[in-house]
Amino acid sequence: MSRVPWEHRWRGAVRLELRGAFVARVLRDLHAEGVPLYDVRVGDDRCSLRIALGDFRALVAACRRHKVRLRAVERIGLPFAARRLRQRKVMWVGPVLFLCVLACLSSIIWQVDVSGTDDEDLVREVVAAARENGLYVGAWRWNLPEVEVLQARMLDHLPSLVWIGVQLHGAKAQLEVLPKIPAQPPAPAAPQDIVAAKPGTVLKVFATRGDVVVRPGQTVQPGQVLISGRLGDSGVAVAADGKVYAEVWYRSQVALPLSVVQQAWTGASVRRVYLRFGAWALHVWGWKQADYPRQVTVSDERDLRVFGLRLPVGWQSDEIREVEPRRFALTESAARKEALRLAALDVRARAGADARVLGQTVLQTQVEHGKLYETVLTRVEEDIGTAAPLPAAAGGPGRTAG
Repeated sequence: MSRVPWEHRWRGAVRLELRGAFVARVLRDLHAEGVPLYDVRVGDDRCSLRIALGDFRALVAACRRHKVRLRAVERIGLPFAARRLRQRKVMWVGPVLFLCVLACLSSIIWQVDVSGTDDEDLVREVVAAARENGLYVGAWRWNLPEVEVLQARMLDHLPSLVWIGVQLHGAKAQLEVLPKIPAQPPAPAAPQDIVAAKPGTVLKVFATRGDVVVRPGQTVQPGQVLISGRLGDSGVAVAADGKVYAEVWYRSQVALPLSVVQQAWTGASVRRVYLRFGAWALHVWGWKQADYPRQVTVSDERDLRVFGLRLPVGWQSDEIREVEPRRFALTESAARKEALRLAALDVRARAGADARVLGQTVLQTQVEHGKLYETVLTRVEEDIGTAAPLPAAAGGPGRTAG
């Protein structure tokens, strides 16, 4: 059967079956009148064909002239679909009701997000200020004030902010804030030294106040003065300040199993689909029970969008996967690389995030009872300076800079 052209789908067409002794005469008359016929199949005393809806009257007249009976097999196209819809008015209720519900739900704020700060206390203050001014989950969009008015009112309630922006994307409200930069603490006024907090070899010294008393390459011990708060021969006492970067050594003990047991997916799974309305989810498909001894759930959420507008309705697909414990073995070389990585993580946790790893040396390694034991020496560059009160001068209290 040939493909129905778009013209027939748009203007309508009819698939017919003709019966009678003079079917051939009917086809000859239609051909003489220039009526196009499609999918013509001729038998002994019958014929099947497709004809455009506009040429149907000519076919009926030819059948009457030659006393040929006809029967409609299929009605194709938009005119017949529109006629069926007019006859079944109840079918319009569902789509119209669905569109009304979507319009209603899209007019409600379903989500309020705050960006621009990681301070949870400030986020709670911003959300509370938005609620006081009518912006909260469940609020109607048409009841909200103008965006400029809302921003100004919220900024009056939040003196810790420099600026706040409100953007409404469908059912989502995005609040972008810019907190005030806290004032820099004043430089310490009390005289002080910068001393070593831990042993190390000095690499670089950056002094903003005070006299540097160490040099690069010098090994220092805890408590040793690095930047003095007494200025030269004058003995004027100031609050020394600066950074002293030194090479510091850390020793780490690492124990790593050569074989580990992890949960692996067996390939069996059950999928369930939910229709989400805000925070509610309606189970619509996938009813098979997941009777697995061990299982994990992988979720995928997708929002519905119409012309780029995000609707408060979406799909949620949960895949429940069966897992089983499986043993994975590590080669000794891979285990040693992993041990070095773990040692570096341990050192960064002890030295601080600003520390920079310079190198690592394995002091001792041993494989025993299915585990790799290593002792790793890690060299890092870090600021070892810390403030310490300035000791009193030998001849009496030092003079303080005015």
